[in-house]
Amino acid sequence: MLDAALDLLAADGVTVALDGLQLEDVIRKADVSRTSAYRRWPSREAFLEDVLLELAQGAELTDVGVRVAAEATALLAARRDVLATPQGRHEVFVELLRLSFQTDLDATLTSPQFRTYLALRAAFVGVPSDDLRASLAAALARSERRAVARGAVVLDGARRLLGLRLTGPLGAGPDGATTLARAIAATTTGFVVAALADPEVVGATRPLAPFGSSQESPWSVPALTLASLVLAHVEADPDATAPDPDALRVALEGLVDAGAAAAAAAD
Repeated sequence: MLDAALDLLAADGVTVALDGLQLEDVIRKADVSRTSAYRRWPSREAFLEDVLLELAQGAELTDVGVRVAAEATALLAARRDVLATPQGRHEVFVELLRLSFQTDLDATLTSPQFRTYLALRAAFVGVPSDDLRASLAAALARSERRAVARGAVVLDGARRLLGLRLTGPLGAGPDGATTLARAIAATTTGFVVAALADPEVVGATRPLAPFGSSQESPWSVPALTLASLVLAHVEADPDATAPDPDALRVALEGLVDAGAAAAAAAD
């Protein structure tokens, strides 16, 4: 029932009142008996409260990590000869940032489930019930913690594998990667919200070779902004050694699972 409701909301849009969501429509889509549905939720209002809480859990874009891992594999195959130098590893890291940020932005913007989640984040303060509003706030906070935990593990793992270290204030304490991931998550959300009205915010790119890169790639404004946020806080680690390209590829692919585990642990 809850999955069916989320599918309907993704197709038709969402408001905090869930005005367009009718229980009979959900029952038909879920293909369950009316008796079972009304036994579990005696009223439409009780069902809608559970739907809002389900929305607040957030949307898992499960294929993004797999797509980024595939792109990283192709990148390493094409650029394995440059991994022997700090400059080469820096360039590979920059390109990985571009690929991962753009893939995440594109997937987020085209996900109906994530759009409904964003609508709830913006409007849950209008829920009249104090108890439900507090429950929604707690669920939204958990969802954000999961996203930040996943991002921190993936970002910190990638920069370590490519011989980079956090610098400045973020390199001085144990929470530097988490702080950076939180800033990235908030900035990404802002760009996605802007792109809901104008998709070109995310979709428009131009060939650039930023951050000391020797090759041009198609950069969007959001990817450029997010990469600059990361690169302002990393530098080459003088103690780093050149990684084996094949071992590096396997380790980068493993970050997808490590990020998922970190997200689950933060729940």
